[in-house]
Amino acid sequence: MRSLLLLISAIILHSISLPALAESETPQYAVGLGLDVSSGTFGTDSTSTYVYMPLIIDWFPTGRLDLELTVPLLYQRTQNTGVAAIADTTAKSTARRTINGQYVYTGVSSTVAGGGTTGTSESGLGDITLTGGYALIQDSSTTPLLRPTFYVKFPTADETKGLGTGKLDIAPGLAVSKWLGKWQPFVESRYIFQGASEESGAQDYFTAETGIGYSWNERFYTSAYSRFGSVTFDGMDAPLDIRLKSVWRFGKRTYTEVYALKGLSDGSPDYGGGVSVFAEF
Repeated sequence: MRSLLLLISAIILHSISLPALAESETPQYAVGLGLDVSSGTFGTDSTSTYVYMPLIIDWFPTGRLDLELTVPLLYQRTQNTGVAAIADTTAKSTARRTINGQYVYTGVSSTVAGGGTTGTSESGLGDITLTGGYALIQDSSTTPLLRPTFYVKFPTADETKGLGTGKLDIAPGLAVSKWLGKWQPFVESRYIFQGASEESGAQDYFTAETGIGYSWNERFYTSAYSRFGSVTFDGMDAPLDIRLKSVWRFGKRTYTEVYALKGLSDGSPDYGGGVSVFAEF
């Protein structure tokens, strides 16, 4: 695990040290490193804490198409009883420059199985995910941005440690947003087909995020939104939380994202937050 952390850090440092591109050239890649922490009881007698550290690689092959690969490290600890819990782990869920140099709201989430006996903790590679979207209709004076999306979760996490379900998940989705001056209302939804069998209690589920963002200037963007959805596993409540996020571009090719969340149901963490740093080239 230490070797993987060193490798991730080296990739980030290398991307930041790359020569600056011409000012007029739109970046085609972004590499980021994040840290997300959440904790909650999820309606059980256990308190589960999750630390999620993703390496994020974005590729923008055209002005309409974007792809993202997320390779996460995951640590989880459960105290008290061994009732299983499901925690939402967020690799990315914020406004980001992906189309024509504008901030475009995109959301990505996955689930991990948690729980165990008294005081158990596990760590290791999480499930690698691939997401993408295509701007079918561009944001204009008369039309909103209409962006069909896809999501694939590969079963790279150790199922025996409770770090994942051990099955492939796929999901189609749709994102809609519209700039109204400096304001940007948005909604994104997807339906996730879980590969885990019904014997494990897994259910196909719907998830969505909706809210509004505000662009203070070319360097700073904030948003407030809610995440909700249907039940993901038998015995769990449907998730519901509220979130605040900010994106700050502190350099020509570098920016950071920060968010905080408060759970409003037993299907979400009681609280959580995260930070990530990206370099473009």
